[in-house]
Formats: sequence, C-alpha cells, structure tokens
Amino acid sequence: MFSAVEIISKIESGQLTALEVTQACLDAIEATDSNIRAWEYINREAVIKRAVELDAHQFAGRRIGRLHGVPVGIKDIIDTADSPTACGSPILRDRIPENSARIVQLLEAEGAVIMGKTVTTEFAFMSPSKTRNPHNLDYSPGGSSAGSAAAIAAGHVPLAIGSQTNGSVIRPASFCGIFGLKPSAGIIPRAGVLETSDLLDQIGAFANTIDDLALICDVLADYDARDPQSFAMPRPDFHRAINSSNRDQKSVAWIMFDYMDELDADTLAGFEQIKSALRSTVQEIDARQSTASLLAAHKTIHETQLFQNLGSYVKTDRKHLSAPVLEALERASSITHAEYNTAIKVRDEAIEFFENLFLEFDAIITPAALGEAPLLSEQTTGNPVCCTIWSLIGVPCITLPVLSGANGLPIGVQLVGKYADDEHLIETSKWFLDILG
Repeated sequence: MFSAVEIISKIESGQLTALEVTQACLDAIEATDSNIRAWEYINREAVIKRAVELDAHQFAGRRIGRLHGVPVGIKDIIDTADSPTACGSPILRDRIPENSARIVQLLEAEGAVIMGKTVTTEFAFMSPSKTRNPHNLDYSPGGSSAGSAAAIAAGHVPLAIGSQTNGSVIRPASFCGIFGLKPSAGIIPRAGVLETSDLLDQIGAFANTIDDLALICDVLADYDARDPQSFAMPRPDFHRAINSSNRDQKSVAWIMFDYMDELDADTLAGFEQIKSALRSTVQEIDARQSTASLLAAHKTIHETQLFQNLGSYVKTDRKHLSAPVLEALERASSITHAEYNTAIKVRDEAIEFFENLFLEFDAIITPAALGEAPLLSEQTTGNPVCCTIWSLIGVPCITLPVLSGANGLPIGVQLVGKYADDEHLIETSKWFLDILG
C-alpha cells in the first residue's frame, strides 16, 4: 500500500489513476477483511463510480484537490449521506443521514474517495467490537475507533478517520502499530458526528506515516459555527510543520502519574531506553497526587454528558444496550450538579496547569497505552487511562509506533503538545524520531 502522499504524487504524474488505487484497496479489503472485520459498510459500485468521476475530472485538465484519488475510511459515528451510520448499535441499524458530516464534505471537496464505514464500538464507548487486530487475530485492535485503526494496519486504505473522547484514537493506533493523531480540541469540526460529550469528543486520524497525518489534518482543519468547540481563529499548518527545517534540541517532560505503576514490564523497559536516549532533554515531574482527581473529573463529565445525549435509550431500547453503556448511563443518572460543577472546576485548573507547563517544555512524553493489546478473550478494548487526562484538557496528542512487547505486538509512544500549537508537536515528533534513529 502506497502512502497518501505517494498516491497523490503518482496520480499527478500519470503513473496511477484514482480507479486503480481504489480497486487495489477494494481488493485488499476483500482479501483479508473476512477475518479482520474492520469494515461495517462498503458500497463498491458507488466507490468505483466516484473514482471514475475523479479520473474524468483530472483528464479534462481541471485542478485536482489535495486528496485527489486517495481512499479514506470513515468511523461509523460520522454521518455519510445515502449510506448507513449506525454508531455500532442495533438501535440505529437502519439510520441513513440526509447530509454528510462537515468533515466528510471537506474530504470529498479535496478529491478523497470515501471507501465506507469502519467499525466502531457501540456508541463509541467501551464494549468490544467485532474487529480483530491485524497483527494477531487473537488480540483486540482497541476501541472505540477499532475499524479505522485496523484498516490502516491491514493495508486496506492509507487514511482513516476516528474520534476520541477518552482514548479512542491514540490507544488503537498503539495496539495496531500505526501513527495516530488527535489534534487540539476545536481544530476539526464535529458537525454531523455522534455527540457523546460536547466537552470531550474530539476528531482524529490514522495513517502509516506522519506526513499522511499532516496531509489529512490540514484538509480537516476548519471553523464551523455549528460546533461549540470550534474556534474562529487560523488553524495550524500541519504541512509547514512537516517540512520545517527546525530540528533544534527540544525539552520534554516525563510526568509520573499513579497509573504508571500499571505499565507492562515491556513498556516500562522500552521507556527507560527512550529516556536514556533523550538524556538531558527529558525531565521527570511527579504528578501522582493529582492523578485521581483528574481521572475522576473526566469520568464525571463523560458520563454526565453521555446520559444527556443517550439517556433516553435506557427507557426506549434498554434491551439493545450493552452492559458497559447501560451501566454508565445508570451511574450518570445519580451524578449531582455539584459533582459535575466540581469536575468542571478540576478540568479548568488542569487546563491552566498544563498551559503553564508548556511554557517550559516542548512536549510531554508518555505511554500511549499500558502495554500491548489485550486478548479478545478478555472482552476489553484495553485501559484508556494513558489518554484520559489529555482528552480531558483537549491538547494535541500523537502516537508513534516505536516499541514492541513480548508477544510481538506494537507498543506506541505518545507525545502531548500545547493546546492549539499542533505544529510544534509535529516538529517535536519529527525531532524525537530523529533522536531514536
């Protein structure tokens, strides 16, 4: 599978057509997805028709877009007109939106081929999906963006879109051994995407290279007044960050949280090697006293807003809700206004604390997950705790497929950046990979 950047170059030079690229992806999906099960819905005729139209547009001498002919997978909580968006739930099995989400419109406007809908966990929550990890089918790909991460790792498509409310981009990217990027909250608009938490829901992307992540995030970065998280300010220029010649030495923080005690031995050993390679550029900070309050604040906000958005299903479709979703909704029904307001205060204080911290550091280095992917038999998508705090405060995060564990499965390294300074996080990630060789 070529990268998205390579595909565009080859299409522009006439070495490939959009139809050839699309057919290659359809063939790859047909060859392996009966086992991996990354895809929820694909309309082959519509996909091929789109590719033919893109080729005709190019052959007529018209200007082509930044993603011309590039196949993209879309998480099945993101509306696509004239095709199902079921959000991983039997309750919405027959739902076909009238309009596509804003991000789908942005992708299509730049010439992308929307290949179909990738599998999500139920309502983008914790109940495992049917998708398997392409590295070993006995293991989980993570969640909730299970299908998007697996589709990239399997070579089905070069780009895929996911979302993160807790750890749903960074963790599956880690488990599947690919690159995942969750830009700062408000950079990518959410209009037409399932809302579980107005304060915490964020859009992210998956690819096999940082350059591809930068490409698609530049396309997706847009202001949309319908999204209260979106802000009317210039967006980061991811392409500029990728091509920046600034490779000055960076300063990174290794923050000790309580959950670090739960790291797998392989993860811990890998990070000790990384810290040794970084030498004096890394500084340790002890934040164990604040861990519990930050995790609790995220849970209170998440479950309160989950109940606001999905609570009606407890009465109307209770029998169709999985245990994790039902239990979360029932817990949320007893959360008081005072508890919610306290959680918001903790979040506000955390935002201020980390904003000040990034005056001193270029990035925070931290695990993307506690270790390798769990076995499917364990009936879990993995613990999202390594991502929770960063989703709470909405800062940009990227996971890099750097380490591996005893089972031969990938372990990601997560870099966290300053809010709305996504360009600098990309620069720091490139510097980090240079350091590691």
